[in-house]
Amino acid sequence: MTKKKIIYIDEDARYGGPQHRMILVANQLRKDFDFLFLISSDENKLFKRKLIQYSLNFKEIKITRLSKHKKTLIKYLFFFIPELISLILNLKKLNADIVQVNSTPHFKALLASAILRIPTIWVLEDSNLPYQVKIIFNLLFFIFKPKIIVTSQIVKKYYLKNQKFSKKIRKIYAPASIKEFNYKKFKNKKINTNLIKILMIANLTKIKGIEIFLDIVKKSPKGFKFILCGGFTNTNQNYVKYLTNEFKLFKKKLNYIGHVNYIPKVISKCDILLCTSLSEAGPMTSIEGMLMKKPLISNKVGVIPELFQNKKNTLIVRKNEAKYFLKNIKLLISNDRLKNKIIEDAYKVAIKNFSIETISKKYKNYYKYLIKN
Repeated sequence: MTKKKIIYIDEDARYGGPQHRMILVANQLRKDFDFLFLISSDENKLFKRKLIQYSLNFKEIKITRLSKHKKTLIKYLFFFIPELISLILNLKKLNADIVQVNSTPHFKALLASAILRIPTIWVLEDSNLPYQVKIIFNLLFFIFKPKIIVTSQIVKKYYLKNQKFSKKIRKIYAPASIKEFNYKKFKNKKINTNLIKILMIANLTKIKGIEIFLDIVKKSPKGFKFILCGGFTNTNQNYVKYLTNEFKLFKKKLNYIGHVNYIPKVISKCDILLCTSLSEAGPMTSIEGMLMKKPLISNKVGVIPELFQNKKNTLIVRKNEAKYFLKNIKLLISNDRLKNKIIEDAYKVAIKNFSIETISKKYKNYYKYLIKN
């Protein structure tokens, strides 16, 4: 029996959460479906490396991502129609049974599959985008009515609060690799009260709340060592330059280590994880930290307020401000009983809800349902 073909389209090939999510799912379901990744040929070096690593099929296409960066935005608008036509022609040749659009601003992918009348899934995972993007989303959703996957309840409320198409909406969390983020592989050292290592994993973009993180570093007392792990792209060089200068001001307290290929080892060496993001699908690095049995202090983003409870399996700040993070850091390091309770309860929630097996099964059932109907 010939396997059904599922095409994942990524107009933004910078490797991050959405790309990692679908690589894990495709790798898990490769015996059931024939997957092909259509990815932008721009800034895709790490994405390509990961696809090759997992032996997943992909094809590079010339397509410009939507961006606030002036030159990229002009290029996006100027080449919109030619790139849309090219994408339509590519999809025509590939005979897809399902097209999956892997992020909200991938409008060309949605339009191309809708024009060809291919069953289309649109994955939504943001909850803090420019209002213009949300307006375009609402318009395209109303016209084409694609199937929708949201990665958390917050995302659903953000986009689809007043929509009457609930049957077209599925909530499927992003997966985490329990095998890769296995705390048993590493020595789980106790918190050293002489030097508390506090880690945040985030790319250098404004949506990640890097300036809030820097304010935490600035206002923290002695005895704390902060580590920031994450890459950046060429299109936000001014912001990265600003942050780099700020990092230098706190070099005694802060170690910026850039992009890291093997995250579990970095997490294993920290005592506490922070998340200051303004918008997240997971945040998956926080879930992975929970699998590594590290306590999390987080803003109310993604699945955090949906699945986790303050002082039960995480610490959730009242407001996304430095003083509230510092208050919770002090609480965590002064109360071993609370810390251990949070670690163990969070681990159970992460195992139950985010394993690749659990998430992939939900995708598999949804794909089969769409193909059948």
